[in-house]
Amino acid sequence: MDIIEQIEIKNFRSFGNRKKESYKVLKCQSLNIISGANDSGKSNILRALNLYFNKKTDLNNFFDFNKDFFKKEDLDENEIKEELVTIKIWFYNPKNFGKNKEKTTNIYLPEKFWVSRKWKKTSEFSQFDQLSSIEKDFEIEKGSDFDYFLEDNIDGTKSLKSNARASLQKQLTDFINSIQFHYVPAIKDSSYFSHLYGELQQTLWKTKISTVEDKKNEFEKAIQVETDILMSEFKNSISINSDIKPVFQLPSDLINLFRALVVQTGSVDLTLRGDGFQAKLIPEILNFIAIKELSFTAKSIKSDYKAKKYFIWGFEEPENSYEYRNAQILAEKFKEIFSKNAQIFITTHSFNFLSLRGENIGIYRVWKDNEIKRSKITKLKFDSKGKIKFDSSALNSDWDLLQEELGFFYLNEELNHIYEEKQKQLDIIKNKAEQIDKPIIYSEGYNYKYLQKAKDIYLPEIDVDIKDCGGKNELQKLFKLFVKTDFDRFKIFFIFDCDARGSYSDCKSLKTKDLVPYIFEKNPNNQIEELQSGIENLFDSEIIEIKDESYLFDVTTIDRNGVIQSRNRKLRKDNFEKYILEERLIDEDFYRFESLFELIKEKLNNKA
Repeated sequence: MDIIEQIEIKNFRSFGNRKKESYKVLKCQSLNIISGANDSGKSNILRALNLYFNKKTDLNNFFDFNKDFFKKEDLDENEIKEELVTIKIWFYNPKNFGKNKEKTTNIYLPEKFWVSRKWKKTSEFSQFDQLSSIEKDFEIEKGSDFDYFLEDNIDGTKSLKSNARASLQKQLTDFINSIQFHYVPAIKDSSYFSHLYGELQQTLWKTKISTVEDKKNEFEKAIQVETDILMSEFKNSISINSDIKPVFQLPSDLINLFRALVVQTGSVDLTLRGDGFQAKLIPEILNFIAIKELSFTAKSIKSDYKAKKYFIWGFEEPENSYEYRNAQILAEKFKEIFSKNAQIFITTHSFNFLSLRGENIGIYRVWKDNEIKRSKITKLKFDSKGKIKFDSSALNSDWDLLQEELGFFYLNEELNHIYEEKQKQLDIIKNKAEQIDKPIIYSEGYNYKYLQKAKDIYLPEIDVDIKDCGGKNELQKLFKLFVKTDFDRFKIFFIFDCDARGSYSDCKSLKTKDLVPYIFEKNPNNQIEELQSGIENLFDSEIIEIKDESYLFDVTTIDRNGVIQSRNRKLRKDNFEKYILEERLIDEDFYRFESLFELIKEKLNNKA
């Protein structure tokens, strides 16, 4: 929802006013991400918007010329010497696109225009002077039909008819009044939450409740019906496509809700779990307010209220109080969900936000030009690979700091790719885990046929799946992924060969009652050099040595002058498997597996 095209700030706090320089946020998008050092002045953009729309520089304070006017130091010839704070916004008016051209004799607020507000040294309670381009833009949109709206003056000149001027001014007032700007400070304390819940209360109170005003004896019944609808709407708005759950219980009736939300003396009585938990709900509540306001119709809103049509957020450091994964989810929600209902301006240091890309995203850098001691704004551009590219001359004294930050940024980007890959693996395991309906034995390599034979010998009555899992590293990774899912529905056994002591020890330190690592001990009765690792080690030398060597091993020799210099053997695993499982068929060969299945039986019988 874009209604701001660009913003210009002059003489407000860290932003000055110099010849041949502009202090603009250009080409604003649905989600506008503003970065910069802590003292760069980036938050002053949001404070300027709050002054413009809400007549306050923060939640509580009106404009104070002594604090808010840019303090000039070392004046030079390029300084524009005026004691005015100016904030100018170029607006889109989407509902009027094309109307002035289509209906030539009607008067519509232009589809694009700017409105400038100025604060003087004598301004009290944030009073301002306002100028706009609506008459000029109206003329441009009407084109040759503009003469229809002109009247003759006594001096022979022409001017816009008074009724046309009044109509345009009325529509401009209605347009700006239909905008709701929410300022969210970096510190989300009780004062802010009091303000937020107050705004939620105002939106909920707009709901028209049939029969309530006329029949007070039916108040409780009517209000309860509306409450059920409101509670359902709110819960739905924060649960759809969300991993972030509500952190407080909504009262079951509207009376108790408003009793909880009544804002007096700057405090709010809510049974919440601390500012950090409350902070996570802020964008959800703001989004709900927008959804609710946009849903109002003439039949559903009280007669003395008007619904807001456009929503703008000025949100400082939304990532505060979020762990990495949740900050990543939050950033995606700002991009994909919240920006659909509001135009959003945020300040941030978070990689999760700065790494967002898309046609609806604008990324800006605010920096302090040390030569003239003023904040400046640069819109960042990207190369074909999505990397940020900068004009060092435009960033001046911020260049070195920016390069340092970029080093961390791109390091984080690489780490994020690794994190995403891990997350994909975890999601796959979670999906697999949901489908598990019995105990499982995971083993290294291609051992499942040996394990299946041993199970038939020592534990035939137990229903358990046996699956291969690649090498020891893959088995170790799989174990850790299962640990992260907190899987506890069935026992799962992870079976390591005797040479995987390190991987086994790592898993053993993380084992749970349902995730059980196990390692085979090396078989002292197997002295064959080539069989000191792998599941083949579990079979004694004597049963191997009686079989023809060429069947079980590939043998290579190197000789010189008829004398063998070296002789190497490599196990033919497929032939070895056939020999044990298809030719010998002797249960006693598997005695080294017995301890494993005794453990499995014990674990499966012990439900605790």
